[in-house]
Amino acid sequence: MSAKIELTLPAVARTAAVTETPLGRLTVPSRAIPERRVTVDPAELAHLRDMARAAAARAHAPYSGFTVGAALVMADDPERRVFTGANVENASYGGTICAERTAITQAASAGFRRISVLAVSCVQALHARIADRSPCGACRQVFAEFATDAPPSLVLIDSGDEDALGEILDLERLLPYPFRLDR
Repeated sequence: MSAKIELTLPAVARTAAVTETPLGRLTVPSRAIPERRVTVDPAELAHLRDMARAAAARAHAPYSGFTVGAALVMADDPERRVFTGANVENASYGGTICAERTAITQAASAGFRRISVLAVSCVQALHARIADRSPCGACRQVFAEFATDAPPSLVLIDSGDEDALGEILDLERLLPYPFRLDR
């Protein structure tokens, strides 16, 4: 692997918005996410992105035609094996599983519990806005179940740009209010 580099995930700040109604006050809560420095290996990110693209080619998407691939490494795997997944659709729709959850369940089935980096590639949506290429809500919540704060688990979203590895986020920026039981 190549040399690791330090990235800065910028601070995010949103002030609260309050609207009075005849039936009571409505509040959009404020949110402040501090700047965070993370260390990444660009070669590992490129490899995971490429593995996610390859996994998307194995997707079973006869209903939507929207193929997605994911590849991840687990922080608690000393070998840093790559686990991949593809979306697998089902005629009942409820039986469908996304690529991200497929990869995460493979890693969890192998006994690992802490995500280091998860790469996602939505082949039909490359070059689209990030909202059209990022994990769905269910996948974000499953990511939260296996995410770590120190060092932070990261998600790399493939942009398809020739000169870019993709967009990178931590859990706070991907899912600001995850549901969590006390552990």
